[in-house]
Amino acid sequence: KILLHAVFPRNEKATHENRKKIKDINAAIARSDDGGKTVKFVDFSDKLLQPDGTLTRDIMPDFLHPGEKGYRIWADAIQAPLADLLKP
Repeated sequence: KILLHAVFPRNEKATHENRKKIKDINAAIARSDDGGKTVKFVDFSDKLLQPDGTLTRDIMPDFLHPGEKGYRIWADAIQAPLADLLKP
């Protein structure tokens, strides 16, 4: 079984051109989800972003790779879908 994760947001501002590209990529890979039988797609981007869509340095210090706080958010968010996927 595969837990397929969306590409994380990058760049500080929600208006950056990469955000649109990432949204399109995530929409394409989301189609691989087969309802969790074999592949489950998850997107926790909203948990990494501020309400206005900005990305902060305390979550991703270089606006690309998660920092300690970013990894904690990711780890907390992934627990339930991963547990569901691993059920016999």
